Amino acid sequence: MSDPLETIETCQVHAIRPMTPQLLAYPVAMNRRLREEAPVYKDPDTGIWFISRYDDVVEMSMDHETFSSIMPFAGNGGVEGSMDSEVATVMAEGYPIPDTMLTQDPPLQRRYRKFVDGAFSPRSLKALEPFIEQTSNELIDGFIDDGHCEFLSAFGVQLPLRVIASQIGCPMEDLGRLRTWTEAFIGNLSQQLDQAGQVRAAKSIVECQKYFVERIAERRRAPTDDILSKLVNARFDDDKPLDDPECLSMLQQILVAGNETTSSSLTEGMLLLIRNPDQYEIVRNDPSPEMISNLVEEVLRISSPSANMFRRTTRDVELHGVTIPENSVCFARFGAANQDDARFPDPMKFDVTRPNLKEHVAFGKGVHHCLGAALSRREMNGGFKVIFERMENFRLTPGSAEPVFMPNALLHGLSGLELSFDKIR
Repeated sequence: MSDPLETIETCQVHAIRPMTPQLLAYPVAMNRRLREEAPVYKDPDTGIWFISRYDDVVEMSMDHETFSSIMPFAGNGGVEGSMDSEVATVMAEGYPIPDTMLTQDPPLQRRYRKFVDGAFSPRSLKALEPFIEQTSNELIDGFIDDGHCEFLSAFGVQLPLRVIASQIGCPMEDLGRLRTWTEAFIGNLSQQLDQAGQVRAAKSIVECQKYFVERIAERRRAPTDDILSKLVNARFDDDKPLDDPECLSMLQQILVAGNETTSSSLTEGMLLLIRNPDQYEIVRNDPSPEMISNLVEEVLRISSPSANMFRRTTRDVELHGVTIPENSVCFARFGAANQDDARFPDPMKFDVTRPNLKEHVAFGKGVHHCLGAALSRREMNGGFKVIFERMENFRLTPGSAEPVFMPNALLHGLSGLELSFDKIR
């Protein structure tokens, strides 16, 4: 069988298999062909409809009545009724996963959002800035004298993980477990796990649930000033408090969204600076808050760590002369939209001076605009600020393997980045 990356430019467009691991990991050429030739494309293998143009993705995101977020998926990330029996047995030892923020529509979706909106308010996030910069400095202290590091594990993962752990009230000694559980959730989202991998992920998820049920009980008895306490003790008018499964569902989403996407963008941002030395020099010569913010937004546009998101049609939809039937599963392809040259000229050029770089849809649009978008921006701005204060002359470590992207149906990120640098004296 031919390598899909080699044949993507020459095959018939309707022969493209978008869920092929190589194309999930390296989708740029596929995204371009689908935008130009088949902006409404039905995957012949899965039946999922791929929507790839910027304007169409924004329209989908803004019309939750037509494009619902309530999906016919079981908690393991598969189609309802298709869960492997061994996986189902493991999951039965835990708690059901109800539809809350990400997989719910208004008005119920708004009910869940209000339980955590205060924790992500501008005032709350502004107060986090010293902690973000302190954590960034502490992490860099651990490798600055070496002149090199594996950036994803040494900084990219650690910064957002430590921030979200502090916000949900988990002790730092539990960081390893939080990361393991996050990887289990991500594995389910990837649609790439074999049966053994699904079982391992299910065991991790149940372990995570049992851990947080204990923390939930503790916060009900003795509330503290963290997101978990706000979540379990909030009361709104006559609305009932969240039960344990609802809290667990929301914590799962906060845990994944609160660290994985930021990790991916921080790490790919360093690679983009290495591969675009002219843009590195622009930021190095002007590391002002405004320029660092520009850097962050262009990194988010290019990296699009949430590359796709599921939606379900509630009626027949006609788009570009193609009818998508009612109850069809669609992908809002944020990554492809952010590469649309109709919105972003020369879209694959990394340009920190791009005039409309803040128009990207890396965090979605509409009612499901990412709850953690402002937190992620704070972390990236604070992280890059400290990086530019302490390190320079970024480069790939000599002799290291070429960085590779991991296949995942929803998320997009590097598997690692061997980084060398000079210490600023």
